[in-house]
Amino acid sequence: MSGHRHHSPVLKWIIAGILLLGLFLVFYLSGQGWDSQYHEKRETGTQAFVDEGVISWQGKRYRKKTALTLILLGGIDKEAGEETAARTNNYRNGGQADFLLLLAIDHGEKKIHQLQIDRDTMTEVTVLGVYGNETGTRELQICLAHSYGSRPEDNAKYTQRAVEGLLDGVEIDGYYMVDYSAVSTLTDALDGVPVTIPEDMTSVNPEWYKGHTITLRGKDAETFVRTRKTVGAGTNAERMNRQATYMRGAISKMNQRLSRDTGFASEFLSTMRQIATTNLSEQTLLQEIDEAHNYEVQPIDYLPGEYTLSDDGFVEFYPEEGSTTNWVMTHLYNER
Repeated sequence: MSGHRHHSPVLKWIIAGILLLGLFLVFYLSGQGWDSQYHEKRETGTQAFVDEGVISWQGKRYRKKTALTLILLGGIDKEAGEETAARTNNYRNGGQADFLLLLAIDHGEKKIHQLQIDRDTMTEVTVLGVYGNETGTRELQICLAHSYGSRPEDNAKYTQRAVEGLLDGVEIDGYYMVDYSAVSTLTDALDGVPVTIPEDMTSVNPEWYKGHTITLRGKDAETFVRTRKTVGAGTNAERMNRQATYMRGAISKMNQRLSRDTGFASEFLSTMRQIATTNLSEQTLLQEIDEAHNYEVQPIDYLPGEYTLSDDGFVEFYPEEGSTTNWVMTHLYNER
């Protein structure tokens, strides 16, 4: 709130990314035609130097990595709307993006970098008027970007736009978003997910005391990754830690399932088709299954910053100045 080499790690850490809901996305997509999308321009002189995106940072010159795919994963809570209704406009139909994870798949270095973004992060969000027209931006919690728009594709688009703005305008290649309500079904598809309770949660379930190892099933899995206000101090940081605990358990069970059932990937993807919102085709995912089967998954990163309470009683998270630029430059650029 760790990353090791795993058998088929890309496949497994996508599930970590969206709490089991998007496991196969990275495994299938991580090679998504990058060498055809990101060929360096064959130009000469100063113009080529500029077009290739060379920029100065901390006294050195950097260029964005060419063999790079960025995927935004989202876990959507459609029941959290009443919590922040006073802070939104009309066309608030999509629920909130309570879980956001950006995967930077580096085909050159054969690594996957991960950035989990706190739902309460304050950033510019596109807002809509009463007729659904864009009226500009407001500084809001980034989770609210998903609430704008009348279609799931619009909700995802505005969420992607908000994350791109937060990260200095970096372009994201695709999104994959699923409602939290699917967690219970997909957890049962793995025959349960083992976790060790990281903090006292007896207010939710008397068996969920700190240090107790249990196997989550059905609705209990959704409750574990979703509950916030009645556990500990009620912060999203605590919930993000529980989500990471769930990820590790899901990865373990996924490894077991894949080792004994090679057809599970196709079955899972078929199930995902019914509940996911994505701009990535299933055909593309399946065609790219071999591209990243042995990439090294890096630990999940989190932006440093400060939590505050607004005048109207809402939690707000402000990233430390320069932290977003530092993450982008460290993971998405190479020194020239």
